[in-house]
Amino acid sequence: MLYQNLLPILSAVSFTLAYPNILPKYQQEVIQQPGSENNDQIHFQSTIRDVLLANQIIPQVLDDFEPTYYIDISYTKHHERVLLGNDIPVKAASKRPVFTFHAISGPPSYDDPPNENNLTFTLILTDPDALSREHPVKSEMCHWILTNLTTPIGGEGTEWPEIDQYLDLEDTVDEHDDLEAKAPKKKPGEVEAYMPPAPPKKTGPHRYVFVLLEGDVSNLKAPKERPHWGYGKERHGVRDWSKENNLTVVGTNFFFAQHKKQ
Repeated sequence: MLYQNLLPILSAVSFTLAYPNILPKYQQEVIQQPGSENNDQIHFQSTIRDVLLANQIIPQVLDDFEPTYYIDISYTKHHERVLLGNDIPVKAASKRPVFTFHAISGPPSYDDPPNENNLTFTLILTDPDALSREHPVKSEMCHWILTNLTTPIGGEGTEWPEIDQYLDLEDTVDEHDDLEAKAPKKKPGEVEAYMPPAPPKKTGPHRYVFVLLEGDVSNLKAPKERPHWGYGKERHGVRDWSKENNLTVVGTNFFFAQHKKQ
């Protein structure tokens, strides 16, 4: 099952793997991922943290932390993979991504139990740059909360609803709008249904940040609303929500997206 879930991700990055030198060094390291040696794992953790600091994910979105899990995320229809700060077209992110995650110590053997410690995870997507990075008056914007994860999901057989059919992302919708009324129905495990990135015109690149959280989800509370994650203050969001729900940040990944009209 785990191997089948990885297949669409592996196929989605075949072009990138064929031309690795077009990527920055740290993104090449993400594709290669660490070996079994302890020094490799420490270097990979340090690389991720350095990129988060350079792009102000730390401290604007998350407190400083040591990543212990890596999240591998792809928008397979458009062959786009999230690589710690690469650019992804808005249209390419219009559907729920497929993903897998594993400890930075290395992917599990396909013959081993994927989660022998019975840990439970939650994956979220947040935009700290709503309405723009210079004027984050709705930051953070909650885009997705998927919980009760114990093994990687979202593989080739997953049937997500079509979003393109009612959202013309590039021309008619931006994050000023009431997207709640237009959002798809929640799928099993979703606390908040996936709301595609829709940065407004002339607001520059937005950071779209995936965060993997670990902890008990039996009493998980949904945000009161998507803007500010219901906290009513600029730059408030997943950090507040995770603390309120006693969840621990264990991994993150992110990409940039912007409206075509700048």
